Amino acid sequence: MEPNFPASNAIAFAILDEIRLPVLLVDREGMIKYGNAAALAELKTGESFRLSDGAFTSAHPADTPRLKSAIAAALEKSERQTVPVNDPRNPRPQLVTLLPFRPEGSEGPSWALIFVQKCEPKDAAFSNALRQLFRLSAAETDIAAALVLGADVEQIAEMRSAKITTVRTQIAAMLLKTRTRRQGELIALFSRISTLP
Repeated sequence: MEPNFPASNAIAFAILDEIRLPVLLVDREGMIKYGNAAALAELKTGESFRLSDGAFTSAHPADTPRLKSAIAAALEKSERQTVPVNDPRNPRPQLVTLLPFRPEGSEGPSWALIFVQKCEPKDAAFSNALRQLFRLSAAETDIAAALVLGADVEQIAEMRSAKITTVRTQIAAMLLKTRTRRQGELIALFSRISTLP
């Protein structure tokens, strides 16, 4: 997928080709205008994402409408969008972040720059995803990571040098923010998010 842009963008695309996570540039309809080497390799396997009539889609049919909605929202609102996408190779989903992009010298419509990442419970991408998706505090994201890694309330309280009631209160706040009803649902949700690439 050779980009069709002014020569001044060549350096930017050369840099993107060196990034190990999949990066794509798509138009409003999801038609791929550019894909770095990692994105092209991911599309070639077809395990998580596919090229369908030139458009970027998920291998999991339920995720494709969410991807299309996120592309539209990123372009209409001119702001970052993040959506989890299922990965059949891993119990944890991948995190797809979309940013509005207008090529230098372009008079036409904006496009969406897409980054696909896996996220583990202890990494910054996981914490950032929880903050962005649910507006969790730093303490809540730490507790979320501990829950995903299998710690119970007492262990978390000990690790954080906090009272058990404080940890339970923070978990209750996370239930409200994520609109889940039970701690098991909360852990399942966070586990899916932590698997995002």
